[in-house]
Amino acid sequence: MKKFHLNKRGYFSFVKFDLKMKLTSLFVFASIFSSLANTGYSQPINLDVKNETVAKIIDRIEATTEYRFVYNTRFVNLKRRISIKANNKPIEGVLNDLFRKTQTTYKVSNKQIILKDKKGNKPKEQAALKTQDFIIQGVVSDAKGVPLPGANIIEKGTSNGTQSDFDGKFSLAVSNANATLVISYLGYTTKEVAVNGKTSFSVLLDEDAAGLDEVVLVGYGSQLKSELTGAVASVDTEELTKATSATVDNALIGKVAGVQVSANSATPGGGMSVRIRGVGGVNSSEPLYVVDGIPISINPNENSSPLSSINPKDIESISVLKDAASAAIYGARAANGVVLIKTKRGTGLKPTININMSHGFQSIVNDYDLMDASTYAQFVNDAATNAGNTAPFSNPSSFGAGTDWIDVVTRTASVSDLNASFSGGGEAGNYFLSLGYFDQDGIVIGSSFKRISLVANGDMNMSDKLKVGTSIAVSRSEQLATENPRGLNDNTLFDVAMHYPTLPIYDSNGNYAPTPNESPYKARPNPLFYVEQLSGTPPEIRNFRGAVYLEYKIIPNLTFKTSGSYTYGNTLNRQVGRIYDLGAAMSNLQSLRVAQSTNSTWLIENTLNYRYQTDNHNFDVIAGQSAQESEFEILQADGEYDQEGNDIITTDAADLALFNQFQDNSLTSYFGRVNYGYKGKYLVTANIRFDASSRFGSNNKWGTFPSVSAGWNIHKEDFFPEGGVVSSLKLRGGWGQVGNDDTAGLNYAFSANATSNFGYGFGNQTGGRAIGTAINGVANPDLKWETVTQYGFGIDAELLSNRLTLTAEYYNKNQTDMLVAVPQSAITGLSDPGGAQGNILQNVGELTNSGLEFSVTYRNKIGDFAYSLGANLATINNEVTELGAKGDILAFNFNNAFRTRTYEGGEIGEFYGWEADGLFQSQAEVDSHATQNAGTAAGDIRFVDQLTVDTNGDGIPDQADGVINDDDRVSIGSPVPDFTYGFNINLEYKNFDFSVQANGTQGNEIYNLTKSTLLDNTSAENKGNFVPWTASNPTMYPRAIQTDPNNNRRSSSYFVENGSFMRVRLIQLGYTLPSSVLEKIHINNLRIYTSVQNPFTFTKYSGVDPEVGNAIGNTAGNATNLASGLDHFVYPLARMFTFGVNISL
Repeated sequence: MKKFHLNKRGYFSFVKFDLKMKLTSLFVFASIFSSLANTGYSQPINLDVKNETVAKIIDRIEATTEYRFVYNTRFVNLKRRISIKANNKPIEGVLNDLFRKTQTTYKVSNKQIILKDKKGNKPKEQAALKTQDFIIQGVVSDAKGVPLPGANIIEKGTSNGTQSDFDGKFSLAVSNANATLVISYLGYTTKEVAVNGKTSFSVLLDEDAAGLDEVVLVGYGSQLKSELTGAVASVDTEELTKATSATVDNALIGKVAGVQVSANSATPGGGMSVRIRGVGGVNSSEPLYVVDGIPISINPNENSSPLSSINPKDIESISVLKDAASAAIYGARAANGVVLIKTKRGTGLKPTININMSHGFQSIVNDYDLMDASTYAQFVNDAATNAGNTAPFSNPSSFGAGTDWIDVVTRTASVSDLNASFSGGGEAGNYFLSLGYFDQDGIVIGSSFKRISLVANGDMNMSDKLKVGTSIAVSRSEQLATENPRGLNDNTLFDVAMHYPTLPIYDSNGNYAPTPNESPYKARPNPLFYVEQLSGTPPEIRNFRGAVYLEYKIIPNLTFKTSGSYTYGNTLNRQVGRIYDLGAAMSNLQSLRVAQSTNSTWLIENTLNYRYQTDNHNFDVIAGQSAQESEFEILQADGEYDQEGNDIITTDAADLALFNQFQDNSLTSYFGRVNYGYKGKYLVTANIRFDASSRFGSNNKWGTFPSVSAGWNIHKEDFFPEGGVVSSLKLRGGWGQVGNDDTAGLNYAFSANATSNFGYGFGNQTGGRAIGTAINGVANPDLKWETVTQYGFGIDAELLSNRLTLTAEYYNKNQTDMLVAVPQSAITGLSDPGGAQGNILQNVGELTNSGLEFSVTYRNKIGDFAYSLGANLATINNEVTELGAKGDILAFNFNNAFRTRTYEGGEIGEFYGWEADGLFQSQAEVDSHATQNAGTAAGDIRFVDQLTVDTNGDGIPDQADGVINDDDRVSIGSPVPDFTYGFNINLEYKNFDFSVQANGTQGNEIYNLTKSTLLDNTSAENKGNFVPWTASNPTMYPRAIQTDPNNNRRSSSYFVENGSFMRVRLIQLGYTLPSSVLEKIHINNLRIYTSVQNPFTFTKYSGVDPEVGNAIGNTAGNATNLASGLDHFVYPLARMFTFGVNISL
């Protein structure tokens, strides 16, 4: 027998770095970018003004560059008029011309220009007060502890004041010990500080959202929020990171109107279902994720989130491109919307260290309500007796409560989140380094998620024209899930819930108790043994994401940028099947499965960006080219595992099974965008992208995706009243087309499958059948993208001095040429790799999503009390308007029964089955009802006899046929909600802060497959804790009978429930130490907090969690929109209590 050894780390080598090498690289990186503080930043100026005031010229410089001025009006004559002409002139030269022969001088500090009195004079009040010798000293910083140079510090009620220096420090003589300081800085809220006899202060200023025009991420760049014409939503990353979360998508729940996020599994690190503006076709609705300009590929063989490698604490900003008008620049991959993620980069002038630590505990919120031992034993006896069989238990009451197996395998679990970052820079660049560690044990034994992550970002201004930068992210994670833990399509919670409460945990010797080899028990292993010994080892997932760019300013308004990136993912899964003997549950085979999947993508992009601005016109044009190639490969070997501790797999054909799959695809693209604004009032944006994909045949290699949108800032019109209730008002609308290329491999090409399923035994051959071949793919050169055409309108308004912000939008998405795997007749000879009936991928059907979206935020401050209230709501209307030939349906089968169907005129994935009408209460009711099944009796579910007979020939059924059969199946519910919503509350009083986050859905149903399983009378496994119907106690649950002649568990509305819910996701209380304390311990900022996640859920759903995704069994391979809302033993929700601290040094 041939044998070969496998490296325990996998088939393919993975680059390892010695710890010393890692640390050395970090210190070298930090040292290089720290040196940037000694160099200068410069941006050339172009001006041509005649007889203009200094104030207007300063405004012009700020509008056309990144420079910002800080000055005391006493030392700058803003009304003085001057003429200046500058063509690509350094800022120093322009300032020299501007203040020549005046008493004003300047200091350029990075992008800050501080204007001062040339002789160093102070205001008269301050000069006089110095003799009183009451001097105040301090430092002004932002909320993160970054010094703010040029901040204004004024003694309230006087003109006595000064400005902070390069390090944010200041010194000011005031009139008395009870004076009040007023500290202000451009873009930050003004703060008043009472002196109260103190002489030293550390002042933190908060950003003023109302006073800033927010910069929002868009495709291949950024825009001011006031200039947006598409449906782009930005996410407050401070709100995003309040909750302890393993993944970014989990933290997005309830944050954006029109973005529905639900868990496919609550297991640590589990995947999420993210839908932007409705359901995107019959396949995945996942949006395109772009991180630091790099599209993220989704590994179809992982149960984890595609964003699980990203530490949420490393994120600086997130934008969601919700409509085609804004997403068209991503073309063929943007049908389901785009989520843009930008990781943090260095800010400020001095190195800053931020440390975030939290630790918490989790407990189960709702578990499965199962029968105790005596109730279970009595039920099994009753079911057997009612079927005419022998009762297996002689004395059910003797078992007492027995064993609660759900309680046995669940636990109070810990979670830790540690992050440290080092950032800073200088006038020529910046750097950001971050190290994160996340460790979460699941509340179910045998589930966990661990991740260590490293991010290194930097930018360097090599000269006035040349800028370079890099973004590097490395992570290693391990996820152990209870769904499909051994790659065998099983579910731990299902196996645990089904086990027998009459059996103990351990035997008399302290070993795992066996399962008796007698009726009514079946070969189910001890659940604790299952989760502790058979749950497997966690897959090791390694990810690398790296990018470099070079940006060169060809002429003042024209910039060329080239960038290259490479992403790599490697997942190693090593599972051992052990030999064990636990009575009826036993295994004589010790097996080993080793599977390794790799995915990699390289991307090269080149862009030209032209920007030009005058008093009335603003142009921003970008044109680019992109080339991308991706590869995915999985290699799996299954065989006999000969010796404990030795990875030996036999190569004998009878013992070894090998599987290999390889896919590669490429995308070549050209794209462009034009932004034009006239006087800031009238805005137009046009995008276009041309994509050529290897996923499609020669007839449809190229796709074109255009969009156009426009906006009108009404508040900038002369007729708009100033100082009124409405401070800003914008109308906008757009149209665009985007595509979906979500198809694996070369589905347009001919393919065949070689497997023993189609083998043939020649003569008296006994060593197995010869391998045969069958067609499983027919050439289809006309296969093409799904196309989404979308239009929409919106209104943005700010009222009450910008305290109240409102947004309202309407959208209509029409999806055509949906990619659908159409089943083929067996006579075609087509098959899938397993030998079952085959499918052909075709462009079939149309789908429409439409709805309204609303967002509102109110902010205010009353004395020391500040608060903000936010809410969002989105309606959803989903309809399949065409699906191939008339009468065609798409059905989803689970456990040999159709559970959902998709048909013309309905919604995606509607639940399908018989309409239940309570229970029969007597045999007379059974006899008078339409014929159901032989043996149907009182206590069985009564099903509605639908109108299926057309008596007058008008094509409309108007009469029932008197028989309950397949023709009586109808749509019995939909997982698509009528609307989704979210809200948040933030309160601040002095140094305390308090916040609440919540979200919910309304109008959706859930098909409770768990309930269906726990009502199974035909098996002797444990049941749900319900009381079956009897004549003396007519309950709402079907009678107990072992044979179940009525088939009460068939797909029916009996198992469809109201899935609406409202969940409070986070309640948090924090306290920031006062500056007087921080100064003594030399810390810029220190905040401590405590929080509870998932404290309350309000719902009528009877299952453990109403938040159900679209992956039945919660496995990635089953994720499909056709399976949305099917609840089959989902991982229970955890309530988390957390304590944490944020420190800035």
